Amino acid sequence: MNNRKLILDAQQNMKIITEKAPQPQKGEVLVRVMANGICGSDIHFYKEGRLGNFVVTKPYTPGHECSGFIAGLGEGVTSFSEGDRVVIEPGIPCGLCGLCKSGRYNLCKEVVFLSAPPVDGTFCDYIALRQDMVFPFLDKLTYEQAAFVEPVAVAVHAVNRAGSVYGKDGVIVGAGSIGMLTLQAFKAAGGNRVAMVDVLDKRLEIAKALGADEIINPAKTSAAMFDNIGDIVFETAGSAKATETLFNMARTGGTVVQVGWPGENIVPMNIANFIDKELYYTSVNRYANAYPTSLSLLAEGHIKVNELISKKFDFADAPAAFKYAAENQSQVVKIMVCNQ
Repeated sequence: MNNRKLILDAQQNMKIITEKAPQPQKGEVLVRVMANGICGSDIHFYKEGRLGNFVVTKPYTPGHECSGFIAGLGEGVTSFSEGDRVVIEPGIPCGLCGLCKSGRYNLCKEVVFLSAPPVDGTFCDYIALRQDMVFPFLDKLTYEQAAFVEPVAVAVHAVNRAGSVYGKDGVIVGAGSIGMLTLQAFKAAGGNRVAMVDVLDKRLEIAKALGADEIINPAKTSAAMFDNIGDIVFETAGSAKATETLFNMARTGGTVVQVGWPGENIVPMNIANFIDKELYYTSVNRYANAYPTSLSLLAEGHIKVNELISKKFDFADAPAAFKYAAENQSQVVKIMVCNQ
């Protein structure tokens, strides 16, 4: 079988190559990829060649938000059959260390994350990986909907990290795909009112349609209006400027959850507010044990994703999909690439 692969090199050039499909080894399954979402991290690598400590130094395949079906079974695999519709959890831990055994496998020092350079990701036709990192999904979900499970898992994990949200008011800073999904995950977990904050009115209107009780554009609102507006504040924009304001937004005794990764690693924050309000400040490093819940929320309609798909491209046009996403970031929530 031939395997098309999207390749990004260190000079930010992108092309599709064709090579022989991989063979699943013992304990592995071969997945025929059917849909991929373009993540914000993919765009960072495409535009800048790096994100945080990860740098594109040699050609690799991006992508980690995908769905597909089982196309082959390695020796010893009995939990799947060919044709099963599945999603891939892209963070592959060692499974043996203390963090893995305690359930916090996302923090495993040996974790291999698909699409984190130089590790190849899922923008291809076929990928082989360990069977325990693959999850089946119900026929009621399309491949495009199921491909959202990875960012939904980020949102579910973010809400879990906030502790009990039942009856509490939330604030979500950043109405991108993660922010929109966190809004819905927060509501599904029993959260009360949610204020969505973003500088793009188009995204705020989508958030309103998905359940936001209040939408706030800081470019059109006085700074005083942001003080003490929520019990739990989520930063999902990955903005240093937004991160600086989080302690102001949180109410006394509240919680701040850092989901986005600011462009700068060092951010000035108002520690006086942090101490005076006795806030909890926690962070999110991808997710752990969140895929089953995320798939259930998607299948039962508690989290809606069709409204987040801005445009679809065929795999043959994947380079054009990345170009479009990079050049229209203010208009795009999620670009979906579909394999035929």
